[in-house]
Amino acid sequence: MEKKILDALESAISFLQEYNYRYVVVGGLANAAWGTVRATRDVDIKVFIEDGRYEEFAEIAYKRFTPRQLPVTSPLIVSVLAPNSVRVDFLLSIPGYETTIFERAVQHKLNHLKIWICSQEDLIIQKAIANRDQDWLDIKGILIEQMDVLDYAYIQNWLSQFAEALENPDLIQRYSELRKELKSFE
Repeated sequence: MEKKILDALESAISFLQEYNYRYVVVGGLANAAWGTVRATRDVDIKVFIEDGRYEEFAEIAYKRFTPRQLPVTSPLIVSVLAPNSVRVDFLLSIPGYETTIFERAVQHKLNHLKIWICSQEDLIIQKAIANRDQDWLDIKGILIEQMDVLDYAYIQNWLSQFAEALENPDLIQRYSELRKELKSFE
């Protein structure tokens, strides 16, 4: 991992710990723990926010880091630049499924840092919802690397709910096809 990415992660986690925010690392950094290592240019961290206090979090984060303007504004994404100009996206949690991400998080050692990362199942779910080509490549890598330990019922349950809520049955179909393809190699 590039030193500047590691430094940005350390800076972000230090900030979150200082203010006692629960967090889990998601995105490319979590993918490196569960799937295949690939280059990443940013740090994605899911942050547990109680009582919808999103504006309060944003104010604190923007005082610590340089605010980064997003093309699409959302109160659930606080995007900043760490001191080394690496983008850090704080993805603010909403009640419901995202609460379980924090309950299922695991500690992981990354170089000298002990960090909380989302479970491999939750990473698959998050990436399927994002539904980009790179996310599906990441999912395939996670399925290959974690094949014997995944809770497939958990993944199927949540993906089914999201496919229905998002009115996107392709999520389940694409996931099922990918699993079927990989099973043929077992």
